[in-house]
Amino acid sequence: MKGHPGDPVAFEPNKTLTARVERAVAAVLRREGHLTYPALLCDLGVLTKQDLEAWRAGRVPYLEKVTRTNLTRLSRIQTAVRRIARARNWKRTVTGLKRGRRYSKTSHPFVEEEYAAYYRPAHPQLPAAQPRKGGVTRGS
Repeated sequence: MKGHPGDPVAFEPNKTLTARVERAVAAVLRREGHLTYPALLCDLGVLTKQDLEAWRAGRVPYLEKVTRTNLTRLSRIQTAVRRIARARNWKRTVTGLKRGRRYSKTSHPFVEEEYAAYYRPAHPQLPAAQPRKGGVTRGS
């Protein structure tokens, strides 16, 4: 249904991609405790474990070469991750780039840095209280 004249326009061309990225981000965080692009791309089905290992072993010149999507979609995935991280106030850390390991064909510093970054919640949720030997938890 079209909006009425004067209504604000909700422009979300990547709504389904963003939803997929959010689900994959949540899965990677539950599994690993932090988010890296290679793990996210594997979860999204854009990168296979075999191709990731080939890249890590140096048999592939750059990671983007073995992704199963186009560069526009990869860029939109990165944008979605940055928006999610900013909205949730996550800490961004850039790992040291390993010599000889490239993420992109162009080796552009911004692109390389973004792929090398990992995100983690600023305040990770504390694990549930574990029962003591006597079966009583603290505060009970």
